[in-house]
Amino acid sequence: MHFTGTSNNDLPGFLVTLDGPSGVGKTTCSQRLCDILVRAGLPALRTTQPSTSPIGTLARTSTHTLHGLPLTCLVAADRYHHIATVIEPALEAGRIVVCDRYVPSAFVLDRLDGVPPEFITAIYRYARPADLAVFLFADPQTCLQRARARGVYSRFHHDDLAAAERESALFIEVAEQTRASGTPTLIHRIADADADAVAAVLAQQVTARIASHAPWISRGES
Repeated sequence: MHFTGTSNNDLPGFLVTLDGPSGVGKTTCSQRLCDILVRAGLPALRTTQPSTSPIGTLARTSTHTLHGLPLTCLVAADRYHHIATVIEPALEAGRIVVCDRYVPSAFVLDRLDGVPPEFITAIYRYARPADLAVFLFADPQTCLQRARARGVYSRFHHDDLAAAERESALFIEVAEQTRASGTPTLIHRIADADADAVAAVLAQQVTARIASHAPWISRGES
């Protein structure tokens, strides 16, 4: 993986992304993290990828009918549209954006779908890197149990342990590659912690980093 991005990283806001295996708790933790930041008086916005736009909705509902390159291109189109219409405007307004899934997930899910890594690298060449890339991990068996309890509604939501272990291993690889690329990276293993405890740890990391990144954010100005 070689993901550097070339979009404008000089915007006054701060982009936090959460990636990790299916069932690890990204959606819940991203919402709890955003809630903590808002309660602290910080201008935070939670969003998700695929997005809720028509492109994102099509991507979410097409995992059983589209495979490989067509699905990769559709998700990438949604991601770029989401960056341009939601993420960057919020960052330009000085907000903290918490995004549930981002480009790192493509380097796992698209590869699992048979897409060559060099194609994924090329298609995301112009995507804006995160200001802090968070990777959440748990025991694959735990992730599998949570995914089953939640419901399997995508082809990428596994129903067997071997697949969950493969996905987790790829996310660990991508997390290390993201760190090596120079993107500020936090790898957090949740163990037995609940979503509130995990979000509290993430909030401490985020507020410490945004204080040095953009001091005015920490004062709650907007």
